[in-house]
Amino acid sequence: MLITRKSRRRSKAFTSRFRESSSDFPLRQYLRCREELYSGIVHVILLAAFLITLFYFGRTLWLLFAQHGADLSPWYRRGAMVGVTVVILIVAGRLWAKLRTLREVRQEMKDLKSQLPTARKPL
Repeated sequence: MLITRKSRRRSKAFTSRFRESSSDFPLRQYLRCREELYSGIVHVILLAAFLITLFYFGRTLWLLFAQHGADLSPWYRRGAMVGVTVVILIVAGRLWAKLRTLREVRQEMKDLKSQLPTARKPL
């Protein structure tokens, strides 16, 4: 029977790769970190694209109010720009936090790579 995370058996004989304190398997942790790094890079790319899209949306909204909102109160334009700016700042904060997390993952990968046994060449 395959022992997985969803198994009913709870035994100390089987160490789980999902357990946080498992320092027995630096290779598994390294591979998990590498997977986290790759998914994080994709997440950063998507956040950056969304940030650029929001910037251009704010620019378009500004021009829309400039061309078609001459008879409106100026508070509509200011309110819309404040809203877009707040969303841009939130997304930029998430992007910054994700970049810091990726930097920590890279440092952890570097530490784990130093713990890995070196591969020996066959004779």
